[in-house]
Amino acid sequence: MNDYLRSLKGRKQKWFGLKLPVKAALAQPYLHPMLRTVAPHINGIKVGRLPAPIGLTEVRGRAGGAGFYLVDPFRCEIAKEFYWGKGRRTEAEDAFALDLMVELSRDADVFLDIGAYTGVFTMAVLAANPTAVAHSFEIIPAVVTGLEKNVARNHLGDRVTVHPTGVGKPGTTMQVPTGDGGSALPSFYGTGMDFDSGAQVRFTSLDELLPDLPPGRPQVTVKIDVEGAENDVLDNGRELLGTLQPDILCEVLDDRAQPEQLMRILDRFDYHYYLVGDDHLSAHDEIVPDPHFRDWLFTTKNPEDMRVAGYPVR
Repeated sequence: MNDYLRSLKGRKQKWFGLKLPVKAALAQPYLHPMLRTVAPHINGIKVGRLPAPIGLTEVRGRAGGAGFYLVDPFRCEIAKEFYWGKGRRTEAEDAFALDLMVELSRDADVFLDIGAYTGVFTMAVLAANPTAVAHSFEIIPAVVTGLEKNVARNHLGDRVTVHPTGVGKPGTTMQVPTGDGGSALPSFYGTGMDFDSGAQVRFTSLDELLPDLPPGRPQVTVKIDVEGAENDVLDNGRELLGTLQPDILCEVLDDRAQPEQLMRILDRFDYHYYLVGDDHLSAHDEIVPDPHFRDWLFTTKNPEDMRVAGYPVR
């Protein structure tokens, strides 16, 4: 077993140990105003990756006409995007995906946020739907703490259940880094990586969650961002898929996905596939991972039904 954090890719993601001091310098009061002024005008720079001011404690975001807060933008990669985007995510496709999930969840009873990170989807969905409840799953301990802080800041403690567990094959475990070090809360760890040390995290399944949902046939929406492990999530949720047929927003990475297996799971329940672009949905007969757009919508609604409902489908 090779520790991912010691691999070349893992070290590059940390700038070989230089990222924190560089980021801290750019976030200081004497440098950051200049960065804030100049960076948006430089071609090729993705401003959402630049640091937020070191003293900034929270940012306000908006999606679907509702507002919410995200704390600690210096360490939270999503919160700093809202800082640079003035309340919106900085990449058009990410902003559209968040708005899409909010709209799909307008009438939902339950929202399942699998791979929640610090909970931007949870905060946005519940801000726009005051009657929904959420189950939010995250495996990195320091990120779980960030998620809990956002739940508290948005006064959602009675509506969100935070699960410090993974979703996939029930009864399995994984060792994960605590996430306490580094310049940012990690957002790229997945079950396909190995780590020499850290916290032991257990996994549950979507089907094991069924008894915790409201009785009857509640309307459920799902967001999945698990760095290539979406097949495990859905393969161990067949009862939930067949019973509730939730709309699912799912990240499908072009270098990690196994689309054939994913389609075998979803075809059984008559799902349709839509690639989420920067301002519209593209209907596809098959799931073909895209090198630029990561998110897909899986729903039992056909393209005409989606258009009638007001969604931009091409």
